[in-house]
Amino acid sequence: MTPPRRKRRSQRAERRTVLLVTNGRVTENAYLQQLCRRVDRDRVSAKVKVINGDPLTVVKELSGPRSDLSDYREVWIVVDHDGADRRDFLARCGKVSKDSGSRVVGVVSVPCFEVWLNAHYAPVKNYQNQADAQTHYRELTGLSSKDAKMLPDDFPWDRGAQAAARCHLPTDSLPEPDTQGPCPSTTMPHLLRSLGLLSADEL
Repeated sequence: MTPPRRKRRSQRAERRTVLLVTNGRVTENAYLQQLCRRVDRDRVSAKVKVINGDPLTVVKELSGPRSDLSDYREVWIVVDHDGADRRDFLARCGKVSKDSGSRVVGVVSVPCFEVWLNAHYAPVKNYQNQADAQTHYRELTGLSSKDAKMLPDDFPWDRGAQAAARCHLPTDSLPEPDTQGPCPSTTMPHLLRSLGLLSADEL
């Protein structure tokens, strides 16, 4: 007698749901929206949410009674250092992870998000503050002060791997996920890795 045929397991990987959160209404929002358009939608479903306020306010909003993270396997919160210690913010992200059941990861750019943008064009410099990094961004992109929060039309999206190698000084290494690295640095490459836009070898 022929044994019953076993059901074939689907070879298709489970589609991961990811929420990208930021308090950067212009630059970070525009960048993250573009990332969502570039993911493999058969594997990843990504959405962006902007929450006004400082990083601790953002975490508080996400952990509040009006917020439901159950639809998302991962939540990445992208914020700037802005001259303030963000270790408390990162600790709160860890607490929300435990309470919500979703993996909540804080992404801190030191001193600001322009570190990550600049690294798409050239190695970052030893910025003393946010103004230094933003000046370098205008120099690299040719954007005017009025448009300095925008992404240029010819932004080099295909240079993510180069940016991952250039978003910290040569004497430093890429900070681990959920950490606050030295100035200048950012943990953005780990987010791109999670979205399938960078391989592990490119970190």
